[in-house]
Amino acid sequence: MTPTRLTVRGRELFVLQQAAGPESRAHTVLLCNPFGQEAIRAHRFYRVLGDRLCAAGFDVVRFDYFGSGDSSGDDEAFDLQGAVDDTVAIADWARSHHAAARLSLLGLRLGGSVAMLASEKLALRPSRLLLFEPVLDGARYIEQLVELNARTLSQLFGSRWRFDADLRARNLPRAGEDECLGFVLGAALKRQLREFLPLAGPWTYPCEHALVLSRDTGPLAHWQPCEKAPRLSVRNADSDIDWATNSAANTAIVPMRWIEQALECLREEPAHA
Repeated sequence: MTPTRLTVRGRELFVLQQAAGPESRAHTVLLCNPFGQEAIRAHRFYRVLGDRLCAAGFDVVRFDYFGSGDSSGDDEAFDLQGAVDDTVAIADWARSHHAAARLSLLGLRLGGSVAMLASEKLALRPSRLLLFEPVLDGARYIEQLVELNARTLSQLFGSRWRFDADLRARNLPRAGEDECLGFVLGAALKRQLREFLPLAGPWTYPCEHALVLSRDTGPLAHWQPCEKAPRLSVRNADSDIDWATNSAANTAIVPMRWIEQALECLREEPAHA
């Protein structure tokens, strides 16, 4: 692995490169992170996924958006539009840096949504879009994060510290909570989530082949193969992983079936020596 710090549009981003194995496919896969606690929870999954992709001949690029992870910027600086623009900039850099004939985007949860939105802004059409349980309804996503934060804080401070009512009152969730499990839900992020997601219309995201794994495929029935994506596969994720918790809680952290499906989709092209 090769860590790099890139400055794009005045924003310093942390980038981690993993080189392909001996038989390179001249194909780079960009892994787009989820948000907040989900990104922490998905770290091992992305690590194993990256290793498997490299062993199969793909170059892998992982990175942190501005205002997240090891990139510069405070938590408040993270927003959806910035994450999309960072993804486009890293994709353009990866394509030229790796001299890749093909480039694909893969993302989990909000990372999948970022990958979709970024695909429309890329200079060249991506080869694959692989979306694992993407966030399609931004307003509902915010509600879920706020509910999760309230529930977690109530568990932590609702009964403990009963001897100190002031301490309990300060730590229990209040109306208008602007964070989730230690990650800021900034005003710009919430506004953009509501504005750019829902993704309820027809498929408009350019790629040769898209693979979407969702827990509920019913709402995606209107997504059909089209000129933008001649091959579009919408499948049941067949997973009960809670990505927004810091507890394993009887769930598998690395869904190997997802990795197998990603490799199957990506391998549908000739390898290059």
